[in-house]
Amino acid sequence: MDIGQNILNLRKSANLSQEQLAEKMGVTRQTISNWELNESSPDLKQGRELSKIFNVSLDDLAGDSTFEYLGSKDSNKKITIISPIENVIVTCNKVQSSGKYNGGKDSPKYALFGSDESNSSNSIFLGWYEDKEQISKEIMGIKEALVSGTQPYELKYNVEVERKLMGMILKMKK
Repeated sequence: MDIGQNILNLRKSANLSQEQLAEKMGVTRQTISNWELNESSPDLKQGRELSKIFNVSLDDLAGDSTFEYLGSKDSNKKITIISPIENVIVTCNKVQSSGKYNGGKDSPKYALFGSDESNSSNSIFLGWYEDKEQISKEIMGIKEALVSGTQPYELKYNVEVERKLMGMILKMKK
């Protein structure tokens, strides 16, 4: 994944508009758009500021996230994923785990996104995860559902978050 897509995914998962992120960064909305479209990239100072805003490392901002193709990369297989916590339904052929977020002990550590290879610029935020084990189990469950033909797949391991002004607090799904 490229830095532009990471900025887009992080911005969306933080519920920020391009305008809001631009204001926090002291740049124009067009600058944010250019970053997300990979027409330009933030400089090191801006990268540090983005990593603070999104509470991720520079490595994670630059692309330390993991794509998981569901089936083979050239496969037309897709699965419908339901995320009741986020109130999202998406049909996709790949999912992506974010890099690890550096929040407090009660903050989610990973985010899951789904996208369709035919429209890879449109990643959809699916949910938050407490740890690497939970997001890995979710991705494995999605793959197993695709192979077995079980559709749709409803997320099982994601957690609810209570959004606060300066971050998130993990609130376990009952």
